[in-house]
Amino acid sequence: MESRVEQFSAETLRQVGLVLFRALGASREEAAIVVNELIEASLMGVDSHGVMRYVQYAEEIWSGQIKPGAVVEIVRQTPSTAVVDCGFNFGAVGAHRMIPVVCGKAARTGVACVVSRNSNHVGRLGSWVERIASHNMLGLATVNVSKSKHAVAPFGGREARLGTNAIAWAAPSSGRPIVFDASTAMISEGQLRLCAHTGQPVPEGRILDAAGHPTTDPRAFYGPPPGAILPFGMPLGHKGYGLGLLVEVLGACLAGVAVGEETAQRNGLCLIAISPDAFISADQFRRLIEDLRAYVTSSAPAPGYEEVLMPGDLEQRTRARRLVEGIPVPIEIWDRILAVARQAGAKLPLTS
Repeated sequence: MESRVEQFSAETLRQVGLVLFRALGASREEAAIVVNELIEASLMGVDSHGVMRYVQYAEEIWSGQIKPGAVVEIVRQTPSTAVVDCGFNFGAVGAHRMIPVVCGKAARTGVACVVSRNSNHVGRLGSWVERIASHNMLGLATVNVSKSKHAVAPFGGREARLGTNAIAWAAPSSGRPIVFDASTAMISEGQLRLCAHTGQPVPEGRILDAAGHPTTDPRAFYGPPPGAILPFGMPLGHKGYGLGLLVEVLGACLAGVAVGEETAQRNGLCLIAISPDAFISADQFRRLIEDLRAYVTSSAPAPGYEEVLMPGDLEQRTRARRLVEGIPVPIEIWDRILAVARQAGAKLPLTS
């Protein structure tokens, strides 16, 4: 049975989040960084990485996993690379502070790569490559998870050995950048969590139960014993499996973290920035991106489709609609947000 959903304005949810995280010890700056990222995800329809994470982050502060105010610092670097220790601060805070590092290095050297250590959940990966694109650079990013959060079976296996391991890229254009953001698994864990909260079945072909049998029941995934998510591309899942391994190489191995060992780190973030000026002029690059957009979207739509979209178009349309209509939040999730707010002693604004 699906749970009831209510609409909340972005500003209402923003104020709730700010008050909550301030009550939990975050500075105004850090609370704003985190809340703005979660609100933007919900506005774009990426609800699995949106305001439902208020509860998770609050619980991780109480458990000591998230350390508001922790120092984020470069611990190793070259002119074009850096390793950034995020100190177990909010993942969004660490990622936010990595952006000027990678973009600054790329502006000087043409191409730069920055990886994280001791990072928590960074949220919607597409946000960070979009920020790189706002500096007129091509942005690429990957993010993995620690062993305890592994949920994806390798191709041909039934036990989890990988995270849902997202890959994102963004390219600047004359308008909004093109932004691609996708998991290398058939479904994100956040979407499974949303299915469990709302009572919705998981679409077929996404998950296995503990015995390795296909299922649409999110409870069969969470167990106990736990099941697993399938790699992207099933039945040709070797493609998603290979990309998921690449994410581990960039997000863990490159940062000196062993994939098969349990660590306190939640996410391993890798950011790559490429300055078009190192190859052609930035203006010419943007024109070529616009030519690419026009050429691809000029395709006649297939039956059942009205138009061809570029990556990120749908999210922007959803954002525009939700700014007017509000953000849908399942009542079960809203009740949990209110419960953690009460536990934190947060004095919430009026939410009606």
